[in-house]
Amino acid sequence: MLIQISIFEVHYGIFLLLIFICFSKVSNNLLNILSYLLIILFITVISSFFQKPTLYNFIKDFAYFTKPIVALVAGYLLAKKMYDFSSFLRVFIYLTTVISIYHIVSILTSVDFSSASVSKIRTIGGISNLAEVVVLTIIISSYKFNFLDVIENKLVKKIVFSIVLVSFFLYFSRTMVVALIILLLAVYGYVKITSKGLKYGLLVFSSFLLFYIYLFNANIQREKPGLESFLYKMKIAPSEIFTPVRNIDPNNHAYLWDHWRAYEATLAIDQINTPVTFFIGKGAGSMVDLKFKVYLGDSEMRYIPAIHNGYVNIFFKTGIIGIVIYLLFLLNIYLFAYSKHSSQKTRTINNLIAGFGIYFIFSSLIIGEYIILRIFICL
Repeated sequence: MLIQISIFEVHYGIFLLLIFICFSKVSNNLLNILSYLLIILFITVISSFFQKPTLYNFIKDFAYFTKPIVALVAGYLLAKKMYDFSSFLRVFIYLTTVISIYHIVSILTSVDFSSASVSKIRTIGGISNLAEVVVLTIIISSYKFNFLDVIENKLVKKIVFSIVLVSFFLYFSRTMVVALIILLLAVYGYVKITSKGLKYGLLVFSSFLLFYIYLFNANIQREKPGLESFLYKMKIAPSEIFTPVRNIDPNNHAYLWDHWRAYEATLAIDQINTPVTFFIGKGAGSMVDLKFKVYLGDSEMRYIPAIHNGYVNIFFKTGIIGIVIYLLFLLNIYLFAYSKHSSQKTRTINNLIAGFGIYFIFSSLIIGEYIILRIFICL
């Protein structure tokens, strides 16, 4: 019998293997960060006792909530074992470039750009790749920070940058665009609350505001191919996230998918309807009732284990206490920007870590996957 293994299980197994191979003493800083995730995990286990989920759903959610923990530990231990930071960055950049080439080729050979929609392109090529955002950030920043300039040949550097940039645009990912802006601001030290940081933050906010003024005044059609369908998704993003939707016609597919994230988030919040679930959620193994069956992936489902909105997902599983702990966790990541170090290299890496904290604050609105910090950091 052929056993199917998901990418989640592959990642989990790799992280456990890295922990076993690289096991050593961990720092107090890492333990401090892990404490927030362990508290969230503890809440999911305790609250599940009040709901009596199936064993399969409980184990699935337990793995889902422990993955960030094993990922952080694996990344930390691997970073301790790697003494040549430049070689690590170089390998990471080249591996990402190979993946980018595969992404570009798969799209060019499978998509008719004269009629293809953004959703069709993303179905074939995937929805995002955060590694490309990191590579673009590294290459752009390398012109200021010498320790990031790990590709000595300038022509090769330009070719790598061009390949990754093309692949980046072919994802048509809103979160990747936001991530690149945030990480670039972070690596230059502009995410800290300073006069310069506030100035650049206001500039970025004003640019987004003007962009959305244009979008809301432009006649952008939903079903148009290419860039216009991507701009349409940008246009509906705020309502897709924040507008409560309780009644929806499952036969009206256009309206359904344009408001799907808001609909599932609204239902999840409505189903937290007791004092106990408000404080500690419904726990590991709990399912959101969609009120009707819908095809998600390859199967028809009415009850789903997770939703797109990460904050609502954590609220559904761990209640308001879990949300507070999660926000404290992200705040702890962001505060790396304020660490005092004489080394320019350490300050820059800490700024980048803080940038991930800011990115996760925004991306949690639209990415239901419990945030996994696969950042190789020596804390």
